[in-house]
Amino acid sequence: MNGAAVYHRATDSHCYAADKATLHLRLQTAAGDVERVELVAGDPHDWRRHAENADAWSWRSESYPTRKTGSDGLRDFWQAEWKPPHRRARYFFRIHAADGTVWDYGEKGLIPAAANPPPGRPSGDYWNAFVFPYINEVDVFRAPDWVAGTVWYQVFPERFANGDPSNDPAGTKPWSRGSVRNEERYGGDLRGVIDHLDRIAGLGFNGLYLTPIFAAPSAHKYDTTDYLRVDPAFGTEDELRELSDGCRRRGIRLMLDAVFNHCGPEFGPWKDVLEKGEASRYRDWFHIDGFPLFPEGKDTGDSRRASFETFAFTTRMPKLNTANPEAKAYLLDAAERYVRDFGIAGWRLDVANEIDHAFWREFRARVKAADPEAYIVGEIWHDAMPWLRGEQYDAVMNYPYGTAISDFLLGSPWARSGEQLCRRLSAIDFSYPEPVLRASFNPLDSHDTDRIVTRFGSPELARVALTLLFALPGAPCVYYGTEYALEGAQDPDNRRCLPVDPSPEELAFQAFTRALVGLRREAWRVFAYGRRAPVPIASRPGFAGFRVEGEGRTMLALALRDGEGLPAAEWRAAFGLEAGTRAADPLGALDADGALPGRRAAILEILP
Repeated sequence: MNGAAVYHRATDSHCYAADKATLHLRLQTAAGDVERVELVAGDPHDWRRHAENADAWSWRSESYPTRKTGSDGLRDFWQAEWKPPHRRARYFFRIHAADGTVWDYGEKGLIPAAANPPPGRPSGDYWNAFVFPYINEVDVFRAPDWVAGTVWYQVFPERFANGDPSNDPAGTKPWSRGSVRNEERYGGDLRGVIDHLDRIAGLGFNGLYLTPIFAAPSAHKYDTTDYLRVDPAFGTEDELRELSDGCRRRGIRLMLDAVFNHCGPEFGPWKDVLEKGEASRYRDWFHIDGFPLFPEGKDTGDSRRASFETFAFTTRMPKLNTANPEAKAYLLDAAERYVRDFGIAGWRLDVANEIDHAFWREFRARVKAADPEAYIVGEIWHDAMPWLRGEQYDAVMNYPYGTAISDFLLGSPWARSGEQLCRRLSAIDFSYPEPVLRASFNPLDSHDTDRIVTRFGSPELARVALTLLFALPGAPCVYYGTEYALEGAQDPDNRRCLPVDPSPEELAFQAFTRALVGLRREAWRVFAYGRRAPVPIASRPGFAGFRVEGEGRTMLALALRDGEGLPAAEWRAAFGLEAGTRAADPLGALDADGALPGRRAAILEILP
């Protein structure tokens, strides 16, 4: 057995309280190296007199099964769910290797188990065990319950709809199709979003996420001028309240975008620093290395040639010092205000990983005090476990799911087959506790990426990608215009105007989106709480399939990236379906004879 591949740590995604009574305990081993794993667990204080020696004591423990939850091809993943009687746990893993050896694994490492080790009893050193001291309910990760059943719709307001031409900035261009540039204005505003609420609700979306709406000089508004004022080109505070109220009446949760890592060039405190230099009372609101701010005597636009820190390297976005008490108070007051006074349901946090953890802990306390059910989502593209321990965010933007799906559909060298896709998904799942995954915010594209129709080169594969995403845990998100198969390359081309005269083909894609959202809304508990198992077809690398079982239901996800269809007999055999087994096809993806056409995906439900 490859002992170097065996790993567990009594924290984070390897050991966590799934609720106030249940521990999830996970172990990784080398792929194909282990036949089975037992969890040996008990209370750390529960001892009994030794049967053979009344003067000796032994730890009281029992053996529990684990299940193999997945594999990424290099590692196999195992999990046990255990309810410690007194919320305390001492435990180790008994590993039965494929080579016939048996090992006990704890904090001290791997110890060869005695021949025929007694069930539920350590064969080695008692102290070779992991400890979870106590399940304190206050420490249990909890995101708002409503999130797992939400399907989000993301809107970039400036290009969504011009509902009020009277607030158009100077030089506003006529609404149009095709490519756009960052400096262009098209007049999109809050009134335009309000006018579309019935359509958004009619498509089935019950979450609406807006990119920043606060005063800023740009079209994208990620360069904030005033965190306490709606941008005049977008509308008024009354219109924001009208939007929030309109969402609430339609059963839609409204989430806004907060940019607390940096501000824009017109932000009042920053302008004061530019004017007064070292004498400015706001100098500690920013990360300033020294004065003058521009040693070369001018602003080159590149912060590597300046004396202050910024987002990326643009001097137009100076980085805020969120450890400064006054700056922190200003930002936290703004965050609380929109939850308390406007009834927004959550915040998406821009460049969230570059802000100190202490700030986010205070942010969470303030926001949750205003509304305990508010949703907090950080923009983090990499492993985000340090922010997801229950005291900072409820979720992050789970780009890894979308990246795994995209790599498979594009046939990337590391995702040649559907089996490799399922392995990637298993690795992502193993990286986070199950409650974290259920609350994750899952996009395929956004204002920061190319659009999926352009990425895949066809609406057909975009449909496949969306179908796969909607069959995974977490809250899926659709970027505005995707319901019309809107194209767009990287920023700024991904921020095109929403079509006002959709073609029959675009309306057909919208009908597919409505059906997919409806399916997800109806069956969300299966995908959120069910267990997923891969179903590969070795002769069909372009096929990805998995079964999801939970809540008394069984769903099948099937996807083809290739043009050649998959006969009914072939996919039914792969899933082990008996001849008389019936399956509902709510998306209408299968042909009349039950075959899956090429470049198409289906979510089926096994019928009783």
